[in-house]
Amino acid sequence: TAGRRSWAGGLAGLSELTAASVPPFLAGLLLLAVFSFTLGWFPVSGDRGFASLVLPALALGLQIAGTLGQVLREGLERALEEPFAVTARSRGITEWRLVSRHALRHALLPAVTLTGWFVGVLLGGAIVIEAVFGRPGLGQVTLVAVTGKDMPVVMAVIMLAAVVYVTVSTLVDLAYLVIDPRLRRNR
Repeated sequence: TAGRRSWAGGLAGLSELTAASVPPFLAGLLLLAVFSFTLGWFPVSGDRGFASLVLPALALGLQIAGTLGQVLREGLERALEEPFAVTARSRGITEWRLVSRHALRHALLPAVTLTGWFVGVLLGGAIVIEAVFGRPGLGQVTLVAVTGKDMPVVMAVIMLAAVVYVTVSTLVDLAYLVIDPRLRRNR
């Protein structure tokens, strides 16, 4: 919907804003109320296969998807107003090709940066979501270790989180070089 001022763009903006504004624990409770208690499509708690992963993943991902959608759409709108977009349009390029081949590269850099940061948000948010959905996981292990003053387990979880975060940050930096080839020349 980038670059379009229609009801679809307004609806997309509203849904992105709503998704970005709702905290994950509240999204989890709402998802449980609708899809588990009312419709009975997914299990309420536990770790019974793939179906029990769907709602926790949605609860964790909705806020991130809303924020990334806002950033990506704003970046695309900015890129479509740049001189290169005007030049490409004057040469007869289709709007879809302009967006997918040229403007998306410009809009992806801030979104990729946020994706690296969101890994930390996911690691921190997992504890709350595991509690809401009654799932066993690393967050519950950490919570039990902190309350039980089990320092080796706490340090191991912190080291694991640090390794994951550093690895993702390195991958984000490498993704910059793939997305924008101009950055390779400056190295």
